[in-house]
Amino acid sequence: MAKILKKLKRLNPLAKGMLLFVVAAFGLSFLFAPEQKPVDYRELSFKTTSDSRIYFNNMRSFFYKIDRFSKRPMEIYRLKRRSPERDSIGINFSIAHYPGAESAYIVCEIGAAYEHCDSLSVKFSKYPDSEQLKLMNGEQQFKLAAKVYSSLLEEEAIFLCCASDTLIQLYMDKSSQLDAEVVLEDYFRLTQKN
Repeated sequence: MAKILKKLKRLNPLAKGMLLFVVAAFGLSFLFAPEQKPVDYRELSFKTTSDSRIYFNNMRSFFYKIDRFSKRPMEIYRLKRRSPERDSIGINFSIAHYPGAESAYIVCEIGAAYEHCDSLSVKFSKYPDSEQLKLMNGEQQFKLAAKVYSSLLEEEAIFLCCASDTLIQLYMDKSSQLDAEVVLEDYFRLTQKN
């Protein structure tokens, strides 16, 4: 540490000023970083802006792998860091983007361990109603994603249920919680909700 201080003292005043500016700017960016806010699930919006698409394509798409379907003009972005073990026992989210249209959708994928159950639903400790997981359209998937994201931000419990039986509490481990938060934050930033 003493060697570093000696080197800093030997710097010319312009370099010291530049270094101080960079450290101060970096510190202030953490101090005044925008807070994540819950998403209102009643305000549906699938539209994206050119700014949000540029940000996603240039900065965030690196963290996703793209599955391109030849029959459909859509790109599905799945998080690269997801593992098959975690994917099989929960609900995973992906982002479906239509390059020609200015819209993006969230895709909810049920883990393989629970595909046999016909009446799957997600219950929230924060919300009185539950969300069914079979035959979901875009609006229902958006609603589920908004509720999951808001519950994760406020550290509320989320449960996967089959009929009236609770199967598992979702996102108990930090890695699956982080995966869901990353995808949902990117999606809601892409659709200008966060």
